[in-house]
Amino acid sequence: MTEKELQAAIRDACAYAGLLCYHTYDSRRSPEGFPDVVAVGPYGVIFRELKSERGRLTQHQQLWIERLTAAGADADVWRPADWPECVLGELAGIGGRGLPAIGSKAS
Repeated sequence: MTEKELQAAIRDACAYAGLLCYHTYDSRRSPEGFPDVVAVGPYGVIFRELKSERGRLTQHQQLWIERLTAAGADADVWRPADWPECVLGELAGIGGRGLPAIGSKAS
């Protein structure tokens, strides 16, 4: 699974589960390093940077994750190996309807 395929799977899962999902279409006009995905449900908001299995965070991406986490937000990285258990579990944790809570941080 590529990063692009992971992104599409996440978008589809959010739509299925009734979650709002934001992904910047063209990151060239966005703040450098802002996470790829923001998912919003009735029980929370999560920020996720998407990376390939070997992909590394840039300094700006790491800074965004650190600052969001320090501010109390749920910010982290998802990789193809996290699909489906971890990703679906975390989406279920913020209130995604019909998603299993397996692997959820919230469970």
